[in-house]
Amino acid sequence: MREPNRRHFLHDTAKLAAAIAALPAGYAKAASPADEPADSSKPSANETLRVAVIGVHGRGMDHVEGFCKQKNVTVATICDIDPQSGARAQHEVEKLSPGSAPKYVQDIRRLLDDKSIDAVSIATPNHWHALAAIWAIQAGKDVYVEKPVSHNVSEGRRIVEAARKHDKIVQTGTQCRSHKGIQDAMAFLRSGKLGQIYMAKGLCYKPRGSIGHKPDGPVPAGVDYNLWLGPAPERPFNPNRFHYNWHWNWDYGNGDLGNQGIHQMDLARWGIDKHELPKTVQSSGGRFGYSDDGQTPNTLTTSFGFDDCELQFEVRGLITNDEMKVRIGDIFYGTEGILTITSYTNWQTFFGPKLDPGPAGSGGGDHYANFVKAVRARDHKALNADIEEGHLSSAYCHLGNIAYRLGRKLHVNPTAETFVNDSEADTYLTRPYRAGFVVPAKI
Repeated sequence: MREPNRRHFLHDTAKLAAAIAALPAGYAKAASPADEPADSSKPSANETLRVAVIGVHGRGMDHVEGFCKQKNVTVATICDIDPQSGARAQHEVEKLSPGSAPKYVQDIRRLLDDKSIDAVSIATPNHWHALAAIWAIQAGKDVYVEKPVSHNVSEGRRIVEAARKHDKIVQTGTQCRSHKGIQDAMAFLRSGKLGQIYMAKGLCYKPRGSIGHKPDGPVPAGVDYNLWLGPAPERPFNPNRFHYNWHWNWDYGNGDLGNQGIHQMDLARWGIDKHELPKTVQSSGGRFGYSDDGQTPNTLTTSFGFDDCELQFEVRGLITNDEMKVRIGDIFYGTEGILTITSYTNWQTFFGPKLDPGPAGSGGGDHYANFVKAVRARDHKALNADIEEGHLSSAYCHLGNIAYRLGRKLHVNPTAETFVNDSEADTYLTRPYRAGFVVPAKI
């Protein structure tokens, strides 16, 4: 996509200096494109949108496929710390879009120097989501970022602030919000036919076996491990803290509450129509059934308190029953009936004391297409999962994990997005960052 005079340097040197100061150490080079004013013109639907996908070992391959399917969209660059993963993604792009030859870049900072890239799609480990998104926004790119959008509460708010400051389109990868079936379910909840919704329950009943024990070892050939660590503490390489298993280590992941669970958390919060943090949170659970290198709980019960309803969430990673045929989904309880979401697309209602079946529905959608449409319209309100929504749902997961790690009920100031008179809990709202990979405290 090409815009007339698409990027210009700021004439206001004071603003430029402030923007450079806000960038992480070692990334001042991105200051020029980062702080150029947004062009208000709306690109034509016939102009080609050039997308780079960052992180392609796992979920990122779905991003590759999703964007390759979009009209007038080119996956122009693959960025990954592992050249082997990058090569596989390049081959996939060439297969899906014959004649295309995406470039491979190992270092995200070099990718963001490329002014020809219009948007980036981020599917890195969680501890990189916020920094990658903020750097990309500052470099003048629109962003699609996987869930959770952040590794801690503060990071999510910083992405929102950056998106608004630089007028960038930032979509959260909670794709259920683009599925017709789920949209219809939410409309039914709003209709009042279930009466007053007094409780929502999110379920993540997903089997998670032991990852065992593995010793530290050599970094795989070609992998830039320093770059993979990014904001996280420096420590020796271990395969149980690398591909996928990083989810179960607090330095990089957020357990299943912030992995699979955030999809269901997002729907639970959407269903009870909450647009700020809860007033209280408490969690209990553990990593039961086996001993391994994982740190996060495989069994967790979390409760979020409000004045007018409650949100409950359960993670069960071991053998368990379902609830009303829901294993990975949501249940909404109203004074007149119940609505269940049994998948990413399907819903069913039940009414009265005997829970007689009522209206139901299903339907999918294309979350990538929604992002592309909003980018072309230059309107973040056209997004089905704007970064503000992604931040809040991610924050709920982070709050649940903090309550679990501290082992006590926590009181939250929803407006300030901090805890109430609890300096110990507040330390979990952010993290120490390695030099050169600092998520700025202020945007």
